[in-house]
Amino acid sequence: MENSVGFMTVFAVSGSVVLVALQAHKRLLSDFMKKVELELGTAAAGVGKVQQKKKVRFADDVIEPSSNNKEYRKQRSRLNMDRSSSLCNSQCSQMINPDEELENKMPENRRALYKGIVQSKILKGNMVSAVV
Repeated sequence: MENSVGFMTVFAVSGSVVLVALQAHKRLLSDFMKKVELELGTAAAGVGKVQQKKKVRFADDVIEPSSNNKEYRKQRSRLNMDRSSSLCNSQCSQMINPDEELENKMPENRRALYKGIVQSKILKGNMVSAVV
């Protein structure tokens, strides 16, 4: 009987110690989380600033597009075609005669090396030479 009373006492004391430790841990953890949230600038659930929704206002000179933007798409596609063709023309001219641009930018030894690389690629057929 005395053994069971001692066992029950130890059980009750250890249980209460565990409960006190859990409560202390919860409080310390919640205090720590509040500090972290304040440092990060976020508010706890329901506490702090409530962010207002941003309102979008358009300028007065905005014109509403007509006919599902077909005209705009046509204009943009024309501009893109013009740009791509001019870009292709400039790149093709550089492929045909790359030495013109290299004369002012590269030293002699690098220019000779680059010229040899380009010629070997042309001979191997890796570069497509355009005839203009």
